[in-house]
Amino acid sequence: MPAEVLLGVLILLGILGAIGAIFAWRMAVKEPEREPKIEVLAGIGGGLITGIAVGVSALFLEQALDENQKYAAWRANVEIAASIPGFSPGDRDIAGINFSGKTLRNADLSGADLQGAQLRDTDLTGADLSGAKLQGANLVGANFYEADLTGAHLDKAALQSANLTRAVVDTEGTTFHGAKVDAHTCWPDDIQQEKVDSVLVKNEGHDGFRGGEKAPGCSLWKDGERTR
Repeated sequence: MPAEVLLGVLILLGILGAIGAIFAWRMAVKEPEREPKIEVLAGIGGGLITGIAVGVSALFLEQALDENQKYAAWRANVEIAASIPGFSPGDRDIAGINFSGKTLRNADLSGADLQGAQLRDTDLTGADLSGAKLQGANLVGANFYEADLTGAHLDKAALQSANLTRAVVDTEGTTFHGAKVDAHTCWPDDIQQEKVDSVLVKNEGHDGFRGGEKAPGCSLWKDGERTR
């Protein structure tokens, strides 16, 4: 029986049970001598009310289990998929999903909580990451070509070898405090110097790139494609 039909039947039974209980109470007030029959009617009404309560609870439990199963299946599909163009989690929880190496072009991750997330070598070309929380995320080698990073927070994120060419960066809202980059990190051509100055560079000392400098050359990326 469909859930909607079952719920309708349970509600109808509950209404009938309530009517029976009210009828029994009115009879008890008017005709005390018929008390045994009235008690039976009241018992039937009370039983129906109890039944509706139990039935509705079971229905909601069934629906909750069904939603959990659907979410588990969705999450499993996301975890095994290599490419999900236009990916959008909606209001689903994506915490703990490893997105490393996936192609998520034009994904809608606006406002998403991706703190500490694994996005190594992830292709986020054209993705909407406005307002996303990317603090401490592993973004090594990630491709943000033409992605919207307006208001995104990349504080303490690992951005070594990441491509931010033509990414939209907001002067006030986008933050990189404590992020880690190297000489292969490609910045937008028009990025404000104060943004670069806020980045803490952590390298092995072999590329001649010191903290606070804009990554020179950007030889690892050519527009939205990796050269090697």
